Amino acid sequence: MGIETETIAYVRNRADAPAYWTMGILWIMLATSEETGGSYSLIEELIPQGLAAPPHVHEEADEMFYILEGEATFFVDSTPLKATPGSIVSIPRGTKHSFQVDTPTARLLNTYTPAGFEYTIIALSETATERTLPPGPVAPPDMARHAETLRRVVEEHPAARTTNYF
Repeated sequence: MGIETETIAYVRNRADAPAYWTMGILWIMLATSEETGGSYSLIEELIPQGLAAPPHVHEEADEMFYILEGEATFFVDSTPLKATPGSIVSIPRGTKHSFQVDTPTARLLNTYTPAGFEYTIIALSETATERTLPPGPVAPPDMARHAETLRRVVEEHPAARTTNYF
């Protein structure tokens, strides 16, 4: 289920990468399907304390996190895994997982192999005007809107079909 594009060589500075706000998170798209021929995506995330991703499964993508700053607890098949700066958390496709940020903020790199999930993030987001957390309070995710957006995105980008929420 790849994306029909060619991998290209490129350099992208973090300051020039497209950035988005959604779900209380700053998402910076460092490498997307278009640049990698669909093989992977690389996203930098800045996440506030207390934010928790709901339990979910990426059926068709492996996911990896590299913690740059802060700490988070990942729950992989309900087993808590504490991640600190320098930690890698690898989550194979088909594995139920969630996480929460335990420090005032956490900054991490997030990779999906193959790429595609970034289409969902972009569709749910607004363009970030600064490289900071989004302004204002964080509203709980609207899971019905999220599911409808995912359905629409998958129609346009089949590689985005990676996630099931519980």
